[in-house]
Amino acid sequence: MKLEVRRAKALKGEFRLPPDRIQAQSAALLAMLAPGKTLLRDWQSTPEWEHVRGWLSQIGAMASVDDEGLVVGPPSDLRQRSELVLDPFLPTQFAAGFVALAAGFSRREQPFSVVCPSLLADSVTPWREALREAGWVSPALEEEGVVRWTFHGRTPPLRAMVCRDAKTRFAWTLAGLASGDGLEFQEPPGCPDPLEDSLPLFGLSVESPKEELSVEEEEMRRRVQRMRGTVARKLEERRVPAVQGLPQADVRLRGDLDLAGWCAVTACLRRGTDALLCDVTLPASRAGLFTNLRRMGADIEIVRKSEARGVPSGDIRLRHGRMVGRKFDAQDVSGLASFASLLAVASVAAEAETVLSGLAELRRDHHDQLDPLANALRAFNVAVGLFPDGIVLRGEEQPGAEAVDAKGSPEVALALHALASSSPGKTDLSGAGALPVAWPHLLRVLSSDEA
Repeated sequence: MKLEVRRAKALKGEFRLPPDRIQAQSAALLAMLAPGKTLLRDWQSTPEWEHVRGWLSQIGAMASVDDEGLVVGPPSDLRQRSELVLDPFLPTQFAAGFVALAAGFSRREQPFSVVCPSLLADSVTPWREALREAGWVSPALEEEGVVRWTFHGRTPPLRAMVCRDAKTRFAWTLAGLASGDGLEFQEPPGCPDPLEDSLPLFGLSVESPKEELSVEEEEMRRRVQRMRGTVARKLEERRVPAVQGLPQADVRLRGDLDLAGWCAVTACLRRGTDALLCDVTLPASRAGLFTNLRRMGADIEIVRKSEARGVPSGDIRLRHGRMVGRKFDAQDVSGLASFASLLAVASVAAEAETVLSGLAELRRDHHDQLDPLANALRAFNVAVGLFPDGIVLRGEEQPGAEAVDAKGSPEVALALHALASSSPGKTDLSGAGALPVAWPHLLRVLSSDEA
């Protein structure tokens, strides 16, 4: 899909963003483990959600709308099923969540198959690989236009499990909860948690048990890290609780953090910006963009912050400010991979050089996000260089491009739209079909000439 993006005015005034899509999708996935009805309060329909609702109804799940929001509930026989057929239009992480649930439900005496359209299967592969590492092995059987994965329960690996990224944490947590047996693993401090906004609403958390290790055990742990190529930092123990079912939840959805990130980037790029974003969700694992933009000199302030039932949110004041390039490493910046594209685009407005490193997970095989981002930034006349696990760029005073391609990446499309809508003239943005599907509010309100 190609979008024609024209320069928009600076953001001014007060904005109430639609509900956060990641929080809503995560809550809907957890609701599949909660017999009964879970309310997603203040939910709003989007084309993406209509695909999700249609598929949930197709598999016998509840997905009805009332005056308060979306009411979600699992099929009564979900745990007893032997097969689940995914819809090709499901959001990638949502589809991956159902793959993780299927893995957790499976037993040696009760296998669970997931039939996935080939194109979607390619995108879901990183989550499936994470499940394989934890012992949920599922050989792939290719059929006409689809891939079938069949899980036969879990065979725990002999070595210690080390969580390497947000996708791994997401898959392991959902599968561990679905299994009823829980799960234990290790991870570096500050590892991103995509479920952070929703677990507390179901009375859950990934626990951090206190552990006293002998000198010999500590040495063995370091050896395991070296064998796995893990950075030699102290790993922390994590435990997904063993539960047989989740309680029904009343989930209050907050403003979309990805759209708030888009607004923050445009504030860096557009002079005259002075906007207030009301009641935005601010989980620590995803809200690092604002902290790191402030490190570069951006004028961003959380003017009101609250925490209800363990879920932080707040109002964000955005103004244009002078920025200077910095160096960022994913080992030190929690969740950097999730907002790397937005941070890179904001750096176009910065003096000096900006370096983002430790992003090997964004450069895997057919899922390289940094390559299309770098090519698009070069089209905007930005000096860009790529290296095996990161990107380096230098700001450009007057960026502009006639045509760029996001290559189907929602994160890259969102970031490039922020740059294109802040640059002179018009830009044809290809590969950006996710924008009107996932974030119609972006095109309807935030990018309008009235903004």
